[in-house]
Amino acid sequence: MSLALPFTIVGSATLASRITGFARDMLIAALLGTGGVADSYVAAFLLPNLIRKMMSEGALNAAVVPRLARLEQEGGLKAARAFSDDVFSLLTVIMVVLVAVAEIAMPGLIGLLAHGFHNDATKFADAVLFGRIAFPFVGFIVIVALMSAVINAVERYAVAALVPLILNLMMIATLVTLLQMPVDKRQAGLMLVCTVLAAGFVQLALLWWAAARAGFAPRPRLLAALRGRIDPQAKLLLLLVLPGAIAAGSGHVHMIVASQFASLYPAAMSWLYFADRLFQLPLGFVAAAVGIVLLPRMARALHQGDDVEIARAQSEGFVYAFLLILPAAMGLAVLAKPITMVLYERGAFTAEDVRATARLLRLLAAALPAFVLIKVVLPGFLAREEFKIPMIAVGIALFANVMAATLSRSAMGPFAPAVGVAVGAWVNAAVLVLGGRGRIHLVPHTLLKVMACLLAALLMGLAVHALAEMAEPWLLAARPLYVKGSVLLGLCGAGVILYIGMTRALGVFRFSKLRAPA
Repeated sequence: MSLALPFTIVGSATLASRITGFARDMLIAALLGTGGVADSYVAAFLLPNLIRKMMSEGALNAAVVPRLARLEQEGGLKAARAFSDDVFSLLTVIMVVLVAVAEIAMPGLIGLLAHGFHNDATKFADAVLFGRIAFPFVGFIVIVALMSAVINAVERYAVAALVPLILNLMMIATLVTLLQMPVDKRQAGLMLVCTVLAAGFVQLALLWWAAARAGFAPRPRLLAALRGRIDPQAKLLLLLVLPGAIAAGSGHVHMIVASQFASLYPAAMSWLYFADRLFQLPLGFVAAAVGIVLLPRMARALHQGDDVEIARAQSEGFVYAFLLILPAAMGLAVLAKPITMVLYERGAFTAEDVRATARLLRLLAAALPAFVLIKVVLPGFLAREEFKIPMIAVGIALFANVMAATLSRSAMGPFAPAVGVAVGAWVNAAVLVLGGRGRIHLVPHTLLKVMACLLAALLMGLAVHALAEMAEPWLLAARPLYVKGSVLLGLCGAGVILYIGMTRALGVFRFSKLRAPA
């Protein structure tokens, strides 16, 4: 079967999650603005969001999928199920301990993640309180990520990809209610973090059901895990989760580094958060889809010794990823201000917040192709359970991130963190490509198709920029939201139509690839 269909299924589910996430963040912006409570809320979720994103988009997938593919090939489904039960039991015990330790150590964790908060005792105290309420969500979501990886391994993607919608829908319901009530910002923040915790429980229940339908219903063996009577290979696999998490989730680590620099400036952490939410829309659609779908296909082909399938899968991954991410990066760069204005400028979110968030978004857009390139190249390492080069790449990239942000602070101020992210992403991608030359196998004309996508994206960007200048009077802040929104949708739609037409003319895109088996 062509990979275009599963790419589209996972990407579309992720897109739905990101769209509802935007609706959620629009409401958060209106409710909390960018002040002290908003900064505390963002800081409290830095670590939970980092773990959630790394686990759901890569770490457990990277560790579990190749191992289950091998076990299924060697011992059948029974062996794979027994192994998944051992991993589930051991991981559950680990998460209980981790959550307990984090609750005690939360002041130190907040101080580490947002050290600039020490200058504001109220902000720091709120961040610690919010963090303690929210952190058990990590325990739920890591188990959810494990069950998602298990059903991804048997190439059933839809439910796992749709689960994040639950969090967004529950948050939206809470936010709509709070906006109608006379509550202060701190009370609103407390209600939001409690809703996140409840959503984690609901997500766990749904994934448990989905895993059972896939034939992998978790059968906890907690006493055996506590006594160490677990398959040693399960313990080894969980040891591989950390390097897998760092390699597959390096983009989120870069954002943690950026948050450290942003915490030094008033409101900058909130600006970065809202810019990152926009940045994550195309990145989630493309990178998550490629990372989740490509790895099982490559792992299975590798264990079957099918070099032709490996090359075909990698080539499809390259073309699909850049076909989508290049116009997205161009669109975010060209339309950063109107997008930010339409989505966020209301309530406590001011025109100054729009300008700052849009500038950060333009800088982050430069990193989009690099993060997607990482997601395409990385499965060539992960399918072979090789972590050395990816870990070296991450280490060099984080150093480049810190250096770029530090050196640009005097000139860029609160926008320096985004410079660091962009530089770090491209360094990471470059090291992976250079180090993975023997693991990248492409069919003929793959790179020509990628270059055609780049040409089409550049031409689209020029056209949309010209249209945006003509439409500028209709995008002024004083215009009604429905007018600005309609104009923005029109600009985006024009860009999409132009881009599809050009890529079809250049022979890159065909709708027939989205129809099931090839």
